[in-house]
Amino acid sequence: MFATTTRDLAHDALTSLADGVTLVDENARLAFLNPRVEELFGFDAHAWLGETAQSFYQTIARNSTVGEILAERLERHAARADEMPRLEFELRAPNEKIIQAKWFALQDANAYGVLWRDVTREKEVDQIKNQLLSTVSHELRTPLASIKGFASTLLRQDVRWDEATQRDFLRIIEEESNRLEELIDNLLDMSQLEAGALRIQREPVQLRRLVREAVEQAQRRTELHWFVMDLPAELPRVWADARRIRQVLNNLLENAIKYAPQGGQITVTCEEEHENVVVNIADEGQGIPGELLDRIFDRFFQADGASTRKTGGSGLGLAIAKGIVEAHGGTIWAESLEGLGSVFRFSLPIVQEQDLMQNED
Repeated sequence: MFATTTRDLAHDALTSLADGVTLVDENARLAFLNPRVEELFGFDAHAWLGETAQSFYQTIARNSTVGEILAERLERHAARADEMPRLEFELRAPNEKIIQAKWFALQDANAYGVLWRDVTREKEVDQIKNQLLSTVSHELRTPLASIKGFASTLLRQDVRWDEATQRDFLRIIEEESNRLEELIDNLLDMSQLEAGALRIQREPVQLRRLVREAVEQAQRRTELHWFVMDLPAELPRVWADARRIRQVLNNLLENAIKYAPQGGQITVTCEEEHENVVVNIADEGQGIPGELLDRIFDRFFQADGASTRKTGGSGLGLAIAKGIVEAHGGTIWAESLEGLGSVFRFSLPIVQEQDLMQNED
């Protein structure tokens, strides 16, 4: 009785594992497959019971990115099950994912088991970490080099700098320090968004005033572009955290400045659409290829091009803008034609009378 119960418990444990499990008997035939195997590979577990492990491996290989060669690798690893080898491979659509397989020997001669684990998310996280380290190290290096260089120059004992030159050097140090501060702030905001911990304090806000102030501030930051604002005389108030929406506007305007040609026009408009106010920021840059439009709001993503390589950046500004707008219950998107510029749009919900009453309560 005790042995039967133990066997049942073992079966239940294998069935409930988050990883896929297959057990292969001494005749190289499948003796057990848990439900997770079906989820990973799209197979009918019961249909494979009693079939050869070789056929199973060949079926997996046909849906892999490397094809039939994977079947040979799987069999070679199975022959070394007592060494607990591991192997990672990638599946094609519709089961697109990265699988890690780990073999282990069983007590019965020539019998073994395999753990199949979906490591796609882990690989994505590793890639994000590597990208973060690469981006941060690259973006930190330039301003730090400038700060150190100009500070060391000012401290030289063998040269006396006139007041105007000293002020120029100090201005550069201040600007580069601001770049460092912005990068750190972006990283903190991105980590809060990822953790769902970004605090939004919404209240009725006059968006027209926020837009005008952001554009005027952007105009002071560049002498190579000119701005045109087309704002209605009156706009309904929106539910927003003024500080965070100002951050969205700044990020989008900085993006427009980065990619608009020298002397180019940046146009900012607002319009009421149903129960939202929509802000539009249009530039006259090179535009964004259609296949990249869905990716431009991804963290660290930057379209490869001469303007991108020239201007640099952390690749976090648009991702942060997207997170902030969506936290407000709004939507952000881009429209573009190559060679004709881009338009970035975002919407915010209009304050309704019933919302005011609920807020007062």
